[in-house]
Amino acid sequence: MAGDTSLDCELLVDKLKKLFNIELLMLGGGGVLNWSFIQAGLCDEVSLVVAASADGSTKTPTLFMEKEGLSKDKPVHFKLQDVKIMDGDSLWLRYTVKK
Repeated sequence: MAGDTSLDCELLVDKLKKLFNIELLMLGGGGVLNWSFIQAGLCDEVSLVVAASADGSTKTPTLFMEKEGLSKDKPVHFKLQDVKIMDGDSLWLRYTVKK
C-alpha cells in the first residue's frame, strides 16, 4: 500500500488524500509512528498532555522512537505555541514542528 520493503509515509499520506479525500490527519500512534511521520516532514504540530504523575518503568511507551528501516535518528526542534493548565494539575502543550 505504501512502500515495497519499508513504510513510505509520504506515499501513504498522498494515497489517503487521493483515495479518501483526507486533508487533515491526527496521529494517535506510538513512538515509532509519531517519529516516522515527524522525520518524513509530515507532521506540523505536536500536542501533548503532561500528567501530574510519573512512571519509571522501562515498559512505559515513549512519545518518539526511531526504528531502523522506518525512520532516521535526526534531531527535530519544536516551537511552543500554547500552554493550558488542565484539570488534575496537568498541562496541555502545543508545539509546531520546526522545518
